[in-house]
Amino acid sequence: MEISVEFLRSMVLPRLSKRIQGRYHESQIFGNDWLVSKKSKSRMKHRPGILAISLAVAVVIMSSFVSRSALGLVVKACEMNSILTGSPYPCLKVVQAQDPLSSYAVLREPTDKERTILAPLADVAGIEDPRVLTAGAPNYFDAAWRERSAAIGLLGWKVSPQDFALAINAASWRTQDRLHIHMGCETPRFRALLKTHAAEIGSVRFTNLRTNARWWATFHTADDFSNLNPLKVVADGVDGARSNMKNVVVGVFGATLPDGQHGFYILARIIGTNKSRGSAEDMIDPKCQL
Repeated sequence: MEISVEFLRSMVLPRLSKRIQGRYHESQIFGNDWLVSKKSKSRMKHRPGILAISLAVAVVIMSSFVSRSALGLVVKACEMNSILTGSPYPCLKVVQAQDPLSSYAVLREPTDKERTILAPLADVAGIEDPRVLTAGAPNYFDAAWRERSAAIGLLGWKVSPQDFALAINAASWRTQDRLHIHMGCETPRFRALLKTHAAEIGSVRFTNLRTNARWWATFHTADDFSNLNPLKVVADGVDGARSNMKNVVVGVFGATLPDGQHGFYILARIIGTNKSRGSAEDMIDPKCQL
């Protein structure tokens, strides 16, 4: 029997979501342990069936990653499984926060198991969503930086923070309408680009690198992103970016300058009629082949 993505989205997931919400009202969940209540035996009786449906949904979705909403469905399956069992499967990790927008999942890209991405649990299509630039908005780059060990896995011993990179596509380049940050190491092409233009790139404002792809670049001294939100830096620093975020590509690269300063290069471009190479996939090497 063939199950369509649309059927899963319109029928199965809403029903699962309602059942899970009902459980929130009946009791609290701590990890894998349910607090005892009068209805606990009933919940435990039906739990295996719900888990089976949740995992089946995940498997079907991941095998039919053709809809632009499929990533959102995979993330929802991870969230549900995390709530029910404490396991983030099929994601690597699920992090819940008080602010729904700040909750996220880390997972291998369903169509390419070597790529690791971070996506919010909330329905955020991309960086064009006005909520990501408001005061107090979650900093998804900060979350992705803190989760870099999940991206590089066993390579962690040989990958320094200065080699790590993050990137996000414009709406016209992405295949999924769920904000997601690509995680890995900078590609040789972009390592060479930054090295070539290092002397031009300052920290006060963005510099036009005058490349075919029309990259803008700046450098910020910092050890992490706790006080640095690349999306806001780009929106405020690149002419025309804030009003046209749906066409903005952003890349962030760890770096150590010759004088010993640690920080990050932030690259951005606004895609218009110029469709030259410069997507997130071009910037990120998921294998970290240094």
